[in-house]
Amino acid sequence: MFQLRRFALASACLGIAAVPLLLAATSQNKETPPAKITGVTLMPADGLKWVPMPGLDGAQEALLFGDPTKEAHRIFYKWAPGTKAPLHTHSFGDRGVIVSGTLSLAVEGAPPKKLPPGSYFSMAAGTKHITAVEGDAPCVFYIEREGPFDVKMVEEKPGERKQ
Repeated sequence: MFQLRRFALASACLGIAAVPLLLAATSQNKETPPAKITGVTLMPADGLKWVPMPGLDGAQEALLFGDPTKEAHRIFYKWAPGTKAPLHTHSFGDRGVIVSGTLSLAVEGAPPKKLPPGSYFSMAAGTKHITAVEGDAPCVFYIEREGPFDVKMVEEKPGERKQ
């Protein structure tokens, strides 16, 4: 009987001790790892196929991987000076790098942040933001998107700051 109690007590202690480990394991980043890279792709800049970006005058895109209408994808954008996308969100998160020119992002009502070449950004799905090209040069930037591309316009409420 005494050994049974010791065994039950030891089992309970081990179970309690395992709780923090289980919590730590479940709270780790749950992001799905990207697909494994296979083969080789070499794409010189002059080989990119630039096409007009639907719905945004002065903007072009060059697809690298995936189908923006159906799935996660990687794409270059080239926006003309002065191009601006008003307050909006996307259903999937983005990661991006500025290649040339200067991109401005005003996120969640904060003042615009100028991102020169070499800058990095990431935004979770649903993040309200305004995107614009600053200066006199076009801006080329790379985007890696977690799912299909969409734009959900956000109406500003009276009293909200206009960027």
